[in-house]
This record gives sequence, structure tokens and C-alpha cells, in this order.
Amino acid sequence: MKDSDTIKAEFDMQRLDMERYILVVLFLVQQRWSYIISRDLVSDQITTKQWLMMIVMVNAFQNPPSMQEVADAMSTTHQNVKQLATRLEDRGFLKIERDHKNKRILRLKITEECLEYWDKRTPEDVKSVTSLFRGLEDEEIKKLFQIMGKLEKTSHELYKEAKR
Repeated sequence: MKDSDTIKAEFDMQRLDMERYILVVLFLVQQRWSYIISRDLVSDQITTKQWLMMIVMVNAFQNPPSMQEVADAMSTTHQNVKQLATRLEDRGFLKIERDHKNKRILRLKITEECLEYWDKRTPEDVKSVTSLFRGLEDEEIKKLFQIMGKLEKTSHELYKEAKR
């Protein structure tokens, strides 16, 4: 008969194996979804990173954010956001403007063309997003939503610690 310390050690190893598996699978899912979304966006001449940046800007900010605020929200660098913003500005999806109070700060403003683009894409996006989660029951989606919220919070905290 195994003692409680042995049972706990075995469970800890099983948990670590499961955590490693989950980590690898999350990366694989991200890679595959990035490929699928890229194919959906190819006719619009938009990359998945540009797509993500527009989603973040439309949903995460009440007022035009600075490039650094967008970089922080996307867990990337100011320089990466600047490159994405420049390309999106060329496409007419946003405007890069100097802050009227602090000229060193560049603000990103979504254009009407960007909002029209998202309105036009809505039916297609619903179909695409739904297909990514086919095979999951409603209750599984609810649980996954809760779990992803916890993972996002933990990853954000760890990211902030790593940046220090």
C-alpha cells in the first residue's frame, strides 16, 4: 500500500505531464488557428496580427489609445505596433495622430472604413469563429471560457513580472 506522500508525488508528476501537454497543445492550436484565420483574411490583404490589433483597438479602448497602450494590451513592443499601425493606416483602417496634449505620444484612431470593414465581415466571422469551436458542447464552452479567463490573468501577471 502506498503512503500519502507517494500518492501525492505521483499525482504531481501526472499533473506536470498534463500541464506540459496543455502548453504544447495551446501553442499548436494557436499556430493552426493563425493559419486558418490568415487564409480567411488573404482576400482582404490583412495579416492575423493586423486583424488582432484592430480587434484589440475596437474592443479594449474607449478613446484612441497610444501606440504603447496598444503594445501593452497585445503584449508586444511599441515598434511592432508602429509597423502594424503604419500598414493599417496605408489601408485606411486607422489614423496615426500626435496627441494634442503631448506631441511625443502617437495615438491610433479607428476610421469609419475600419468600422465598415468589421460590419461587412460580421456574418463571415460568425461562421469562422463557430467552426473553430465545433465539437464542443455549450457547457464545455462555458467552462473553457472560465478557464481561459484564469489563464489570461495568470499569464498577464507572469508577463508583467518577466518584463521587470
